[in-house]
Amino acid sequence: MILGRVVGEVWATKKHPALDGRKLLIIAPYLWYAPSHETANLVAVDALGAGIGEDVVVCMGDPARRSLGSTSMPVEAAVCAIVDRVELSSDRGQRPLTFLGGRAPAHDAVTP
Repeated sequence: MILGRVVGEVWATKKHPALDGRKLLIIAPYLWYAPSHETANLVAVDALGAGIGEDVVVCMGDPARRSLGSTSMPVEAAVCAIVDRVELSSDRGQRPLTFLGGRAPAHDAVTP
């Protein structure tokens, strides 16, 4: 799972039928464990009604498809929670986290 902020929305006039009526959001991840490659943004299907500027938890792969009710959807990421609050302990530098952009986000960047 990835913690990130909604930074935009994607509109598509032609898409897979399983995505009809589903909102696509652009998520800027704060951090995640051992990403396969560094990226600035992810596109995630949103079934919860998240909006731009909100922090969300995104699940990836099969759990993303299951959270949307189908294992056969052409989806790799889905919003599984809208974050109300984040509290980080003082030992966050001791964990093997990879911060995208080369540095940890400011504390107020993760707490709305």
